[in-house]
Amino acid sequence: MKKFISLILFACLICVLSGCGSSSTADFKKFQASLSDSKSKEHDVKKTLNKIHIDRLDSLSKTDTTDKNKKEINDIQNKINSELVPQIKAYEDSTKNLKAKTSELKSLKKTYVKNVKQQTNALNELKKFVDLCNQSIKANEDILDYTKLFEKNRSIVENNMKTAEKSGNSTEVATITKKIEDNNKELKQTAEKSTQTSDPKEIKAAINNDIMPLINKQIKDLNQTNISDEHVNAARKHTIEMYYSLQNYYETREETLNIGQKLEKIDYKQLPKEGKDLDKYQQDFDEEFKKIKSKNN
Repeated sequence: MKKFISLILFACLICVLSGCGSSSTADFKKFQASLSDSKSKEHDVKKTLNKIHIDRLDSLSKTDTTDKNKKEINDIQNKINSELVPQIKAYEDSTKNLKAKTSELKSLKKTYVKNVKQQTNALNELKKFVDLCNQSIKANEDILDYTKLFEKNRSIVENNMKTAEKSGNSTEVATITKKIEDNNKELKQTAEKSTQTSDPKEIKAAINNDIMPLINKQIKDLNQTNISDEHVNAARKHTIEMYYSLQNYYETREETLNIGQKLEKIDYKQLPKEGKDLDKYQQDFDEEFKKIKSKNN
């Protein structure tokens, strides 16, 4: 009788174990099925990344900015924003739908979510790099425009001063001429201090603490100078416009320094340029997945 009972218990144990194995396999299959949607989203991301040709950035960034390569970088940025960014979000969101019931599968899901986050972080860093490249191009173009505007106003000032001198108002011409010459000398000496260092922090400090306050002081002084001659007054007005252009120049110069510092923090070599570059972030999951899959085959 005891032997018979033992056999029944043994048979029950086998059934229980068999049932657990069957349940575990079913749970794994559900996880695997839900994973296919996320893997499809990953494939979309990789396909788009290959299509954008990120590797072109290296050669484009090392050549002088032309309308052609500026357009190429801009096209890369537009494709990242309009195509890649929505796919990155869809890929990351897809991890929420993974069906992990057992503790083992929950651990596997956690690893997968972590790896996907590493991928999306790398892609977001790529987006940041391209955005900064375009900001740098725009800022340098603005600097060139402010320089041209400065020269344009300087030419207008000189013409007005010549006209005023011909009309016989030499006193006011001499007054404004001396102010402009003194201002230029002081500005040059102050600006030269900022060129004596290559440290961005020191250059920005010189711009904010020395150059900008000096320009503001010179603008205020010119505004308070009594002028009656029409042409001398026009010269003063355009001199002030020159100084505003100079302020914009230095503000943008500071902006380029900030952009440069941000770019230096990004390791271009480590950025993903092709879909295959994202594979290294999935190694932890792939190893863990294979172990669990082998047990459920």
